[in-house]
Amino acid sequence: MVCQIMVMRTPHPMEQVSRRTLHRQRYSQKLWVSDVKLYLLWFEFLAISPSYELARRFRAGDCAPDEVFPADFDEVLSVFDNLGDVQRTLFNTWWRKVAVLHFGHQGKPPLVEKVAEVPHSPDALPALTKEVDEYFANDWVEQGRQNTILLAIPVGMPDGKINQQIKKHLARVKSDRRQLIKPDPTYSLVGKRRHQDALMRYLRMVWFRSAMHKSSLWRVGAQAEVSETYSPVLDPKMEEVSPDDSVDRQMLTIIASRALLRARMIAENAARGRFPTHETCPHARDFDFEEMNTRLDLRNKWQDRAIERLLKKYGQVV
Repeated sequence: MVCQIMVMRTPHPMEQVSRRTLHRQRYSQKLWVSDVKLYLLWFEFLAISPSYELARRFRAGDCAPDEVFPADFDEVLSVFDNLGDVQRTLFNTWWRKVAVLHFGHQGKPPLVEKVAEVPHSPDALPALTKEVDEYFANDWVEQGRQNTILLAIPVGMPDGKINQQIKKHLARVKSDRRQLIKPDPTYSLVGKRRHQDALMRYLRMVWFRSAMHKSSLWRVGAQAEVSETYSPVLDPKMEEVSPDDSVDRQMLTIIASRALLRARMIAENAARGRFPTHETCPHARDFDFEEMNTRLDLRNKWQDRAIERLLKKYGQVV
């Protein structure tokens, strides 16, 4: 499943980052494709959550002396300590190194795999650090970080002797380590009806609102295409507002306001380990769209530089 963020007008830079990040995750690594979009959305909702940003600043020691904390801030801090800073990381890195440990195993079934091949050489010693590191950074993680032994198998031996000696090595492994690891997730997705298009629409509304925090709400709703009915009929850049459009503008304002409220509840619930739900979060903090615009702009620029470095070094996002 590939996330396609369709925006006819100039999109907020965050959309470009999310689209290409997910595209590379889908095609450069064949893992977690069935649920990856929902976890990408969780990642992005954490990035706009006021409570999660407060937790990031608190752990960094950047809070003001008179800062007001929500009553359930310990819960937010617990989630932040598990899922980490989403402002200065790419989704691929976050998912592989952080999130998979807390969302349960979504990858490939365990397999016996070749880590490296060592050809005969009378002189040089084999350099296998890269192959071993790649195995443990990718395949081993994909398969749930299973208890694993590495064996050196002289491939010229008869198959019977190879199998016999492998069995001897396995027999020496303690029985409690010969069980496949099926980790229980720290956080599970909420509910069964997860409307990804609606989640994306709410997220897009926040991105555009942060970039257009001084504009009328109906203009933001039209730019963000928050409504299939009203957004297409209103030009967000119109200078002369016609009285004939007053009903459409009023309806779009209501729809946009509802989308922002739902986005705030989703983001604040996500910061407390519950996603995706727009149920009322009793201690949700308000969006500060001007501050968010600055923060997301810095995040975009950091991600762009990180992607450029990875492409230059590896030819892909790893």
